[in-house]
Amino acid sequence: MKNILLSPWTAVLVCTILSTLTDTLGTLWWERKHPSLLIATIALSPLVFLTFGYIGCHFGLARASSLTNTLIVAGPILIGITFRHELRQLALPQIFGMGFILIGITLLAFFKATPA
Repeated sequence: MKNILLSPWTAVLVCTILSTLTDTLGTLWWERKHPSLLIATIALSPLVFLTFGYIGCHFGLARASSLTNTLIVAGPILIGITFRHELRQLALPQIFGMGFILIGITLLAFFKATPA
């Protein structure tokens, strides 16, 4: 039986959550300059890279990078739009670009390469 906690897909999720949290905390620190936000950002940052390394050894660098990095971008976008109400600050082409990111994530996650 496979251990779900060691699954590369679980690591993708953990990496995405950690990175989104770190990006959000870093932004909040620059806005508020509260020391606990800086400490949390510094403490969590290395964990993002360690989980990425685990994903990379299972999926390969290209696939791992495209999966995690697009999800890492999508997380803060959703936080900014949902909780910080930043949608009205975006131009229509920027909104389309963000939509293409989500399409790319879907294609990477649900389709597998055919062996050559």
